[in-house]
Amino acid sequence: MFRGFRLHLLLLILAATVFSFAAVFRVSRVAQVQPPATSTPAPSDGEITPKPSSAPPAPTVAGQVAAARSGATDRTTYREGLVGTVQRLNPVFAHLNPVDRDITSLIFQGLFTTDEYGAPVLDLAKNLTISGDNLEYVLELRQDIKWQDGVAFGADDVIYTMSLLSDPDYAAYSPSAGFWRTIETQKLGDHLLRFRLAQPLASFPRLLTIGILPEHALRGTTVSALAKHPFNLSPIGTGAYQRGELRADASGKVNAILLQLSPVYEMRGDAPNEHQLRELLFRLYANADEAIQAYRRSEVDVLANVGSREDLLSLPRARLHTNIDSTVQILIFNWEEPAFADRRMRRALALALDQVALVEAHVAGEAIYADSPLIPGMPVYQPQQFWSAHDLALAVSLIEGVSSANSDAGESGETEGDGAPTAVFSLLVEDTASLTGLASDIAAQWRKIGLAVDVAPVMPDQFMQRLRAGEFDAAIVSQRVGGEPDVYRFWHPAQSIKGQNYGSAAENEIAALLDSARRASNGIARHQMYQQFQEIFAEKAVAIPLYYPLYSMIVRDTIDGVRLGFIGSASDRFRGISSWRFAAASNQKTS
Repeated sequence: MFRGFRLHLLLLILAATVFSFAAVFRVSRVAQVQPPATSTPAPSDGEITPKPSSAPPAPTVAGQVAAARSGATDRTTYREGLVGTVQRLNPVFAHLNPVDRDITSLIFQGLFTTDEYGAPVLDLAKNLTISGDNLEYVLELRQDIKWQDGVAFGADDVIYTMSLLSDPDYAAYSPSAGFWRTIETQKLGDHLLRFRLAQPLASFPRLLTIGILPEHALRGTTVSALAKHPFNLSPIGTGAYQRGELRADASGKVNAILLQLSPVYEMRGDAPNEHQLRELLFRLYANADEAIQAYRRSEVDVLANVGSREDLLSLPRARLHTNIDSTVQILIFNWEEPAFADRRMRRALALALDQVALVEAHVAGEAIYADSPLIPGMPVYQPQQFWSAHDLALAVSLIEGVSSANSDAGESGETEGDGAPTAVFSLLVEDTASLTGLASDIAAQWRKIGLAVDVAPVMPDQFMQRLRAGEFDAAIVSQRVGGEPDVYRFWHPAQSIKGQNYGSAAENEIAALLDSARRASNGIARHQMYQQFQEIFAEKAVAIPLYYPLYSMIVRDTIDGVRLGFIGSASDRFRGISSWRFAAASNQKTS
């Protein structure tokens, strides 16, 4: 009776067979079609790579993020060469070592950070209220922040960090300890704090860019104990990157460190989603030559302010990124010497110098001519034409006026063959080829207006000893201005003993302006004060700005998106790292 259904049964069996074959074929094809391999080469010998675990990982935040971002590129290792050693990856000590400072800036965050113009902006804090007398700063903290170990961030972390900074023992590590001891920090809530200052300080938010430490991981640890704590090589921060692996040589010295994009950071609602550099590998070298050779061997792809600009420009497949470093090389006078306390003498010395030609002759390509004691790129920067003036006749006239006044006062001085009085003084300088050559040419130009000038090159340690003791007539010094126009420490008379006013400069108008600018609550008024400061600085020739060093960063053409904003400190080069990416293969050049 089934004979009539035989044909239908055969057709059904045939259809099932075809369906089964198609299903097996599809599964097989899905198994074979994996995401295509990228053009990234495998890690070379010595590359740091995480070791795979033999057991399947437990579900974690990291796993959740990895699953959510399964389409991300596999090419994620950024490689930079640094000169120096890793000592303490801890924001409290990072200022003591350039390598620590750079790496720590990627692991930790402060209550404030800086924007591309160097201005302070909120970071771990989300709200700021300043009292009418500018003495109280109330900060509301963000509530969506977690440490890299998953613990919530809060006011206790800030209180703990501030207790370290104000610890008397911190004076052994930083001269700022005295300042922090004047700051009262009070917890108002789990995410609310109040800072009470002893006197108004408009630049206080910038000081709060220092990285915050996790109280839960270091509870009860003092500054002295923290200096030797294992935390310094196993840091826990709130930043975009966390410490991965350390690599050491045969002697146990760390020669490379790997940072990895923090899964906890990625889970934030407002975290940048465009981070393509998921791993940052920093290789450490003893000197600039070793680092440059490492670039040539393709061990690293980036060098920042390593070696001379000429050396960097000679490297293959390299793009040079440059900005002005926030430093000014400046010639200061010892105002304790009567000759330099006279404005006419200082103006004559400035007018006698062809500063543009001096910079071109000695630091061409490495620096640009300076026309202010503040830094180009600052909103308050205002160049003064006086510094580019070169007028020997006027300089001689001013010197004669000084000499005449001294003669009328009965002061005796040495004379040249024609009876014209001459001043004799020395120019103190660090004993380096470039600075000694620059000082020699400055002395030669001053001799043209009848001054007898000797150059006194000394080693760096002796140079600083003589500066602090005031044992110099004139000196060429480097002033690290940073991102804040508050140069009180360099030019206020109160800073001649414990500050960096080594020449005891004492110009009353400037002192008053610097005092007022520190207290100003109005940004426009403060801006105008610093512009007026620059005008008076030039008019009184308080010192002679010479040049601004350049900050140079070489990046291999395999990396795109690098932009250098204002460089208040070397670690500011990482400010836009969320936009850095690997270049498309078609855009990469061959060596």
